[in-house]
Amino acid sequence: MHALPLHPRLARLLLEANGARPAALACALLSERHFVPRHATTSSSDLLSAVDRESDLPPHVLQTAHVLQQAVGVERGPVSLDERAFRRAVFHGYPDRVGRRRQAGSPRVLLASGHGAVLSGESGVRDGEFVVAIDVRAAPRGEGGLGRQSLGEGAPGRRRPGGGGEARIRMASLVDREWLRPSRTETTHEFDREAGRVRAFRRDYYGAIVLAEHQLTPDPITAAALLRDAYIERGWTDADEQLARRVRFAGLPLDITTLLARATEGRTDLGQISLAAHLTRDEQQRLDRAAPPRLSVPSGRTHPLEYHADGTLSASVKLQELFGLAETPRIGPRQEPVLLLLLAPNARPVQTTRDLRSFWERTYPEVRKELRGRYPRHPWPDDPWSATATARTRKRR
Repeated sequence: MHALPLHPRLARLLLEANGARPAALACALLSERHFVPRHATTSSSDLLSAVDRESDLPPHVLQTAHVLQQAVGVERGPVSLDERAFRRAVFHGYPDRVGRRRQAGSPRVLLASGHGAVLSGESGVRDGEFVVAIDVRAAPRGEGGLGRQSLGEGAPGRRRPGGGGEARIRMASLVDREWLRPSRTETTHEFDREAGRVRAFRRDYYGAIVLAEHQLTPDPITAAALLRDAYIERGWTDADEQLARRVRFAGLPLDITTLLARATEGRTDLGQISLAAHLTRDEQQRLDRAAPPRLSVPSGRTHPLEYHADGTLSASVKLQELFGLAETPRIGPRQEPVLLLLLAPNARPVQTTRDLRSFWERTYPEVRKELRGRYPRHPWPDDPWSATATARTRKRR
């Protein structure tokens, strides 16, 4: 390669082809920095179709090809080189210029460098998953992309800062998949947002291009960490928020982050996580005593207690279920009074109070007068203190 009057890339191409005439013509042609030959509308290699007819090439290109063949010890006569061998020689000259179509049939490709590019209409390479980008033109000014690169001009340029456009590939050549050997193999863990679970993959890369992907069983520690991040990013559920407020209300030394670590251990699915399910038996008992999840009322039923961010709590209860209860229930170490949302038979609040005794004495008569005509099947006793609490309606006579 050092002895040849060529860029090292072209020298590699020529030697890989054993100095064959088509390869020598290609190297001579590509040494013309500003000459882009015409090629076939559909081809496996724009470069091969460009040199296929020697009569279309300038005389000095033919002469240069002869000199190159002599430099590698080949006389002017042709050396056998089929289409696939030609493309392989091009690949060996520019192994870092490989690109993979982003989708089958798409002109958009991802280059091994990590840059994006588009096969322009000037290229006849319509099919195939992998290509070598022989001639690349930068995106229009202001859009970034690659600088102009031809096969004899060295490595692709860097993307210009501030640009988002993709370069155009004017000449390309197909690459067979079996020629590509992984440059590295990586095992990665990812949180699949759509599926709500952690997945693990072993991927074989050729530069930035994924050659193969194999799904693995996720590592438990890595999966748990990703699930914790996803859980926090998603935001606490209402049940989580209630649990955290109950813990604060009860004054228990229980860290919710620690509880989340327990809940994600050995899990890979976001839907499997329940903070409450990972309380120890002792923690659950202490929490239920100091901050119970439900309120028992005289009717024999229980109703959810809602714990608020300001440290207060409330419960919605039908008025008839509280007959006979004189004092407002108090909960927790501070004996916090429950804010009672007293409901009419239609489940809509008619009064809120933290002083049940005052409600029975002052407000209940007015409520009774207003509602007993609208809901005659429900009990509306004159004396709520001694009446039997119930969640049922009165039987029809």
